[in-house]
Amino acid sequence: MEAVLLRYVSLGALVAQDTALVLLMRYTRQQTGPMYLSTTAVCCMEAMKLSVCSLMLLRGEAKGSFRVLMSVFKEEILAKPREVAKLAVPAVLYLIQNNLLYFALSHLHATPYKVTYNLKILTSAFFSVTLSGQRLGRRKWISLVVLFCGVSIVQMDKPGGIQAQRYDNGLGYQTMGFIAVCAAAVTSGFSGVYQQRILQSSKTSMWIRNTQMGITSVVLGACGTLIKDRQAIRRAGFFQGYSAVVWLVISLQAFGGLNVAFILKYADNILKGFAAAFSTVASCILEMIFFQFRPTFLFLVGSTLINIAAYAYNLSCPTRAEEVSPRTYAV
Repeated sequence: MEAVLLRYVSLGALVAQDTALVLLMRYTRQQTGPMYLSTTAVCCMEAMKLSVCSLMLLRGEAKGSFRVLMSVFKEEILAKPREVAKLAVPAVLYLIQNNLLYFALSHLHATPYKVTYNLKILTSAFFSVTLSGQRLGRRKWISLVVLFCGVSIVQMDKPGGIQAQRYDNGLGYQTMGFIAVCAAAVTSGFSGVYQQRILQSSKTSMWIRNTQMGITSVVLGACGTLIKDRQAIRRAGFFQGYSAVVWLVISLQAFGGLNVAFILKYADNILKGFAAAFSTVASCILEMIFFQFRPTFLFLVGSTLINIAAYAYNLSCPTRAEEVSPRTYAV
């Protein structure tokens, strides 16, 4: 029962996080004045995730002792370079994915962005079959197709549709934005399935796994930031263009990344995609409240398809939770 509760609480939290993140990220990338560097934002997000994981290790495995925490780091990270190396693959892909999404939202409106990024649902299914050997029955495949159709209907029903959207950027930048979203969808599908296999095939604590990947992500992210934006950082500083909203975006990204780890441990990667799909409906509901949006027949059809698809998929979705026995570490 506890595993089922964790599963759906984490999914609900991801819906709320994904909805707020996209709207706020788009807002920050369209503000006037000095623009913050996406590479530094991604680096700060990874550092924040690593800090949270370290605190959870201190509270859990280390029993509140910093000396025991150092023993955990020594035994689980320094003494296990192969285990850390395994997580370098999703770490690199998540860094690339997050930078691609910042780039995409700098050149695309939220509607085409959300529609295109839902390709990650299908890429997750593809990699689940090809990499994990997971067998998706006819019901699940139909659910995936119906889900994607429902999300597309909901998003394209916004006033004017995609074709009527007006962009401040040229056609070339729009095309690059679409390519960036498609590439992010592919990396999201692959890295999610890869990380899922590691989390669900190991008895190692999820917080230890996230700490192992977090250290790799921070190091690689810092190196990438210095390589790409070294001159800009020298000129205006690491935190140029930062505001309270930017820090909120970074916090939401960090929270979402950790929440995804819960989902991969207690549910599966494709179900994570359904949570993102539900967030499109939540976005429209927020528009109803704050921007006088009125749902049309197409909106009702699309939202109904999404809920039917999610229900049909969950009928045969097993619980993935596994209990991890606590370990004792030397002081």
